Amino acid sequence: MESETAQRTGELEQACVVIPVFNNVRTVGDVVRGALEHVSTVIVFDDGSTDGSAESAQAAGATVLRQRTNAGKGTALRQLFETAHQRGFRYAIAMDADGQHLPADLPRFLEAAEKDPGALILGARDLVAAGAPGSSEFGRKTSNFWIWFETGLRVADSQSGFRAYPLPETVQLRPWGRRYEFEADVLLRAAWAGIPFHTVPIHVLYPADRVTHFRMVVDNVRIVALNTLACLRMPLPMPLGPRLHWLPHRPGLSLFALRRWAWLGGEGPGWRAAAAATGVVCSLEALDPWLRVAAGLSCVIAGLGALPALLAAIGWTALVHRGLRPAVAAALVVGVFASLGALEALLLPRKPRAKRWSGQSRGGVFGYWFFFQVTRYFGLSAAYWVLYPVTFYFLCTSRIARNASLQYLERAVGPAPRPVRLFRTYRHILAFARTMVDRALFATRGKAIFRFEENGFDHIRSAAASGRGAILLTAHLGNWEIAAGLLGEAAQKLAIVAYRGDHERITRYLDRAQGPRPRIIEVGSDSLSSLEMLRSLREGTVLAVQGDRPMDRHVVRVPFLGHEAPFPVGPFLLAAVSGAPLIATFSLQVAPASYRFFADPPRQLSFRGDESRDAQLRTWVEEYVRRLEALVRQDPYQWFNFYEFWDAAPPTPVTKVSELHAPAHEALGPDAGRPRPKGDPDRPAAPMH
Repeated sequence: MESETAQRTGELEQACVVIPVFNNVRTVGDVVRGALEHVSTVIVFDDGSTDGSAESAQAAGATVLRQRTNAGKGTALRQLFETAHQRGFRYAIAMDADGQHLPADLPRFLEAAEKDPGALILGARDLVAAGAPGSSEFGRKTSNFWIWFETGLRVADSQSGFRAYPLPETVQLRPWGRRYEFEADVLLRAAWAGIPFHTVPIHVLYPADRVTHFRMVVDNVRIVALNTLACLRMPLPMPLGPRLHWLPHRPGLSLFALRRWAWLGGEGPGWRAAAAATGVVCSLEALDPWLRVAAGLSCVIAGLGALPALLAAIGWTALVHRGLRPAVAAALVVGVFASLGALEALLLPRKPRAKRWSGQSRGGVFGYWFFFQVTRYFGLSAAYWVLYPVTFYFLCTSRIARNASLQYLERAVGPAPRPVRLFRTYRHILAFARTMVDRALFATRGKAIFRFEENGFDHIRSAAASGRGAILLTAHLGNWEIAAGLLGEAAQKLAIVAYRGDHERITRYLDRAQGPRPRIIEVGSDSLSSLEMLRSLREGTVLAVQGDRPMDRHVVRVPFLGHEAPFPVGPFLLAAVSGAPLIATFSLQVAPASYRFFADPPRQLSFRGDESRDAQLRTWVEEYVRRLEALVRQDPYQWFNFYEFWDAAPPTPVTKVSELHAPAHEALGPDAGRPRPKGDPDRPAAPMH
């Protein structure tokens, strides 16, 4: 029976849900019924079940395909895709039958598919919230690495089975995997084909009695074999699969990028002319054979492209054999290739670099785990020495972070020649890497081996003891996560406001850290997060909020280091509406394992009736930014916002600050605010931009 939701979304997108099932009779019926609340059709492939799974799915309303013997999840998905495609569906959303995927997340896939038809939509699981074992996170990080290494494409969760497949494109990929390696195989082929990827956050359940058919040894061996064969294919000058879309260049030193760099080379008239000239030089009979080899290798290493050089050599040789003088033939070949490069530069589409920032920090569990082990077994000195080559690697490969650091340091320190600017960025990234080592050290050794100088932390402890709540306005300056460990018993009343990606990273870190563990309030994916923060303040919680990174759509652009940049108004609005004191706190690393932490006296903010709220919020933000700017100029290598801070838009569209007032009052209760007449001067007159 079609629901109203299905008519509104599933049929509009021509999407169906496909579910491979093997002996999941206890859960498959509920999954089918939940999916039918959002789409009109659910197709189940019974892969040799013996417990009545097919009957349960059919009774729940699914169309059931059957196979007597178990052939594997990959085979089942392939059959489901072909069936759904034959029935005219545009998308097939794959779900697992064991109940770990929630049908309530289906609208996110439908919305993403509607925005970019033809894209492969991946569901990114929140493993921490689900209580998944640490091995699951490690496995996901490992799988993500191999997908990047073999495709140049970074994905958030390459092991998630909750995906929306674009059927016309997917059926052309023809992945060969039969079991659990199928899902990695289809990702590789989709990336090689140029199919765009998008990620949506999803919830996942890991109940203790969940039935899984993943074989730890056999299936992992099959996945390793898949990756090994993919890596062996990379050096060969042969297509990796069908090319369905234009394939953009993907930055980084992945094997895929190196392959493209060596065989195809750079694009444009300069690159193509240089490749043609190298090909002509390699064809000269008078040239020493070793010099020919050296020229060919330099062509590959320099990124001129072995294939363009080879074609140019063949063309030049053919012209000379037809009686054309060598110099004229060389000029003609180079000119033709330069013209083709110019045409290439004009015709090939260029994807504009996105200015919007997702709110999440780069990095993850592996970095913490690595330095966790180094400091445990080899000590602090070894970990710091490791940082020098690691920092150089990130300087070369992390283009976004490098460019952001160059932009920031030019404004904080001043202009300089390119070599000096790169060296300053190296120092900047190295300082950030040292904070990571210190976090691992703090988790393994505790705070006994650290040297601290603190000033004003009594303000925070007093606020925690009073039970009235407070807002700690922190910044990406120094190492605030270490600072949280100094609060002692006050940390029991501390809650850290973090983005979805940072939430998992911070939770993993706090699981290892010693002492009371702060609570994490996740923002960026739930419009009700502000209500949770307000309720927490009313319960006496001390909220740690970043003052130099937008936590929602409410921002104001104010001058910072000579240029306007977006800063959040949320912490100041929370303080004014809730009545909780605002305490600005900062941390600075003064030496290895040595820090200076300080907190300003509490500020009690409240709106006055003689000025608009927008103007008052702007004033408070400007005062904070002036304080932050003074500290940043004092020690510019301690500020770690590695994205295009000045140019980036907030995570969601900017709207009126007044839109937060109603839910804020609702969260605090009837005494928090009263309806104001239309002419009330407290009402904001215009949105903040």
